[in-house]
Amino acid sequence: MISNYKDNKQKLKEIIKEKGIVFQHVTLSSKIESNYYYDLKKVSFDPKGSSLIGELLMEEIAKFKAGSVGGLEMAAIPLATAAMIKSTEYGRYKKGLTTFFVRKEPKTHGLEKKIEGIITAPIVIVDDVVTTGKSILTAIDALIKEEYSVKGVVCVLDREEVGTTNVLKERGIPYVSLFKHSDFKEYIEDELKKKNSQIN
Repeated sequence: MISNYKDNKQKLKEIIKEKGIVFQHVTLSSKIESNYYYDLKKVSFDPKGSSLIGELLMEEIAKFKAGSVGGLEMAAIPLATAAMIKSTEYGRYKKGLTTFFVRKEPKTHGLEKKIEGIITAPIVIVDDVVTTGKSILTAIDALIKEEYSVKGVVCVLDREEVGTTNVLKERGIPYVSLFKHSDFKEYIEDELKKKNSQIN
């Protein structure tokens, strides 16, 4: 029996609060400065977090009828792996999803590949956090160069960053996220207030 989606989502939300949000001043890859950081690798590499992410991602990936799932190193690797493992459960995929990852730079030795793994169309890209979507677009463009097309993108969290341009929307690439920043906004604001009151 497939676990309850709503319950799993709430469980993952609590793990993200506990392990996946760092309260410190940081500069994001988009050059935006922030007083908090979504460090979801601490969730995707956690056994309970990985299992929940895999289950929830599969619910969305299945809607695209994907044959394989992957994305840009390193964030996509544990996500795609978790989804691949879950894909063989409950009879959703007879043969299971195949997975791949896109290197930021091609290997300079051996087969000198930029894309590693097994690609089976249709393809879905996964990522942990989307701010502008540029890192996801890097993976998509690498696949397009190899004459593959991407059906859609599934990410764990959309930062909903004000004042940024989402290149996925600009390119008309379908994408969904398990969570949005607004799901954590109240919690983050409360934690920042606590931190500021301790300093003052």
